[in-house]
Amino acid sequence: MRMNRSAVSERSLLLSDRLDALASALRHAGVSPERASRLLATAAAAALDAVALDLLLDGAPHADRALREPAAVARPREQRPAVRLAA
Repeated sequence: MRMNRSAVSERSLLLSDRLDALASALRHAGVSPERASRLLATAAAAALDAVALDLLLDGAPHADRALREPAAVARPREQRPAVRLAA
């Protein structure tokens, strides 16, 4: 799924338009500014994560296959290295 810069830019604009539409819908629905602000902040963070993921996967080995067949590239839990969390 090789995305060129133009495709990433187009995706970014699409997500931005959707955020604008969400803001408009929240205003028209009478959602309080505080609640709308929280919802929009969460949506904006998700949009940034989506664009970042597109950029990270762009050109990554096996990215196409992972998107088509996630189970084919995922390792069983027992084969994954342990993750240590700070307390």
